[in-house]
Amino acid sequence: MARFSALLHFVFTIVHGASSSQHVLSAPQDTCVSHDSPNGHAQQYPELISGNLNGTTLIVPISLTTARHIIPKEYRIAEEAYRTLLPSFPAGMYPMMAQIVHDHDVQLPAYNASLADFSRASLEFPFADIFGNGHSSFRWADTFMMSATNPLAIEGARNYGVTVHPSTFDPPCDAYRSLTGGATYTYTQGSNGTERNFMTIEARPFWEHVPYPLDFIKNITNQPVFANPKSCDYFVRLFNTSLTDTAVPVVGTVRANLEPFAEPQTWHGVYGWRMATAFLEPPTPAECKPPR
Repeated sequence: MARFSALLHFVFTIVHGASSSQHVLSAPQDTCVSHDSPNGHAQQYPELISGNLNGTTLIVPISLTTARHIIPKEYRIAEEAYRTLLPSFPAGMYPMMAQIVHDHDVQLPAYNASLADFSRASLEFPFADIFGNGHSSFRWADTFMMSATNPLAIEGARNYGVTVHPSTFDPPCDAYRSLTGGATYTYTQGSNGTERNFMTIEARPFWEHVPYPLDFIKNITNQPVFANPKSCDYFVRLFNTSLTDTAVPVVGTVRANLEPFAEPQTWHGVYGWRMATAFLEPPTPAECKPPR
């Protein structure tokens, strides 16, 4: 989700018990066409959900005090884990993740199943130690803005315990819109006229200072994701395909009015990466377990 594609577990639950020849229709989608690369790894992993994920992921330093107030009190924060990865990360701070991403060409070949593209935006909280052992890192993410045009994806997320705000995205069928000088822009707003939820990421390439190596992004985006600790999404982003060869470090601004914050927030000068990756995940949710 990264990414929280645990929602797809429930979208594809309907194919369990069906014959392998059954085709599951995708959700309706606008006529626009995505510029994302096609899913080239689906047939290698026919029993897994697969696709491509493109977008911007930024690390937003917030105070540990704020993080402890936001993250449910029953989960510890594995501070030592992220300081081992980032020894120079500011004292008393915590690395929240902000991202807007586009899920493209999602397939489950074993059931001849597919799902229409959709976009989502979220504020997520890695290094949640749900087992209290000081080193188990999970990512807590319980609220998303998601494309209102994909009710299957929305239903799947809600069935997983996630709060979802059906939303419109600009651009509607890609991860971001290109601006001058290599900058990119993505905006989402709740599609219900009474909703105040929104999120914007504007970012530009910045090679002069890269405080978060791609290996750090790989670590946090591959932490098991959960909304509650009963079920985890053991989603894997693959950083060893040609898609990630074009990853670009960026600096940007995040503006959001989205849970778990009660008021609109703006974070300037935050760093991260604009990238595409292949992804894999099991077709059903799994019990959250400490790593071996």
